[in-house]
Amino acid sequence: MRSRDTQERPDIAVVIAARAGDRQASEQLIRDCLPLVYNIVGRALDGHSDVDDVVQETMMRVLDGLPGLEQPDRFRSWLVAITVRQIRERWRRGRSWLTAEPLEENAHETDPQGDFSDLAILRLALSGQRREAVEATRWLEDEEREVLALWWMESAGELTRGELSAACGLTPQHAAVRIQRVKERLETARTVVRAVTASPRCPDLAAVLVSWDGQPSGLWRKRLARHVRDCPQCLLSSSDLIPAEGLLAGLALVPVPVGLAGLVLAGALGADSAGATVGAGTRTASGASRTARTIGRMAAKPAATAAAGALTLAAASVAWYTATASHEPAPRPAVAAPLSPAASSVPPSPRTSASRTPTPTSMPTAAPATRAEAWFSGRRALRSVDDPGDYVSQSGRLGILGPVGATSSASTRQAATFTFVPGLADPRCYSLRDATGRYLRHYAFRIRLDTDDGSAIFQKDATFCPRSGSTAGSVSLESYNYPGRYLRHRDDLQLWLDPSENTAAYLASRSFVLVAPWT
Repeated sequence: MRSRDTQERPDIAVVIAARAGDRQASEQLIRDCLPLVYNIVGRALDGHSDVDDVVQETMMRVLDGLPGLEQPDRFRSWLVAITVRQIRERWRRGRSWLTAEPLEENAHETDPQGDFSDLAILRLALSGQRREAVEATRWLEDEEREVLALWWMESAGELTRGELSAACGLTPQHAAVRIQRVKERLETARTVVRAVTASPRCPDLAAVLVSWDGQPSGLWRKRLARHVRDCPQCLLSSSDLIPAEGLLAGLALVPVPVGLAGLVLAGALGADSAGATVGAGTRTASGASRTARTIGRMAAKPAATAAAGALTLAAASVAWYTATASHEPAPRPAVAAPLSPAASSVPPSPRTSASRTPTPTSMPTAAPATRAEAWFSGRRALRSVDDPGDYVSQSGRLGILGPVGATSSASTRQAATFTFVPGLADPRCYSLRDATGRYLRHYAFRIRLDTDDGSAIFQKDATFCPRSGSTAGSVSLESYNYPGRYLRHRDDLQLWLDPSENTAAYLASRSFVLVAPWT
């Protein structure tokens, strides 16, 4: 959903006039779309000095290609597509920022605020989990950061999913897969940031970091994520993380530097337009977007920008909490057709190679029974379909997918064994209880284990309804109070409650085979 009302989007008439060569319309169009382009490029290139060059090149190509734009109503998709191509073109040129050059030759180009993450934190007065989320972007690979930049704009209300997928040349389904993958890696990076910045830091993690050079990277994200997944102390420290969607919703764009706006207008329209920009900030003509107007008025006023950013973030936080804290969406329990009893007695198997893209099966449903089927109740272990040697387990209070075998310790086997009981919120569904009496439940969409406090919210959070899995004999567990969200493991093998996606990889990650208990 956009942050601007439909009537406040850039007028198609402005695009048509600019396409016809109207100078005033061209200037307004540049002012309107510059914040979007700057934020996409800035996040994708992590604020490197090449950002300004790529932004300018993008805007020049937009104006040069505007006469050939056949569908003015698709201007934004076309604009973002050009932006993405320019980012990739800069990578193909050799990623000049990775080229070894004498320090003194580049000293004059160094910008103390060049890191876009630092710039966002400073300009938008970010703190708490929003600051951690921005810092986590440093741990992504370049290609992941490109997708993140687009999804960030979608979450902030600046792009629709249709515009995003069209700009990337992907189907909406393929775009959803790529976005989900990057979201998972961002969430993993957030747990790493939380662990690395913890005080006091986990002693075992400190030993791992001895050889770290202090520079975030995708490689170190993977190394540290393995430690966090297996360390109860580090895992617990990230148990209160709010999903990134809730943090980004309504988040303001990073203001475009006045100097950059002037350079873009000078290159595209001439020095007189640049002078007007420097003299009046990035003001916009009548009909320009609210975002561009606000950013334009405040671009030369850092203190005001920080204050407005803080107010925006506070309002977004209240809105997110109001929308999610109640945990009270209308329930929709419906138990799937019972699986064969034989499926629940498959013995645990050692880790074997398995395809991560099994053919998805249909998901039939049947009228709910009056109580949970007896054969489905009792002590069971849940073996992952796409990681056959891994089982639904726990680390401290958080749910994970962990390896379990005949040689595993008694505590490891006990952690992967659960008792299925009639659902706390509805006996037609199920709740999973561990050996200590805690229940598997979701909190902020993270799977964790807590003691029943008797509240209606807890009972709903701890109730799951079985659905058919991706392979014969497998089962998926759908949330009772968040229909359409399923218990699944992400790439880092942490368990979350994620919205449904109709892809083979997603279906496999939410599918489990009920097997005999380990203890």
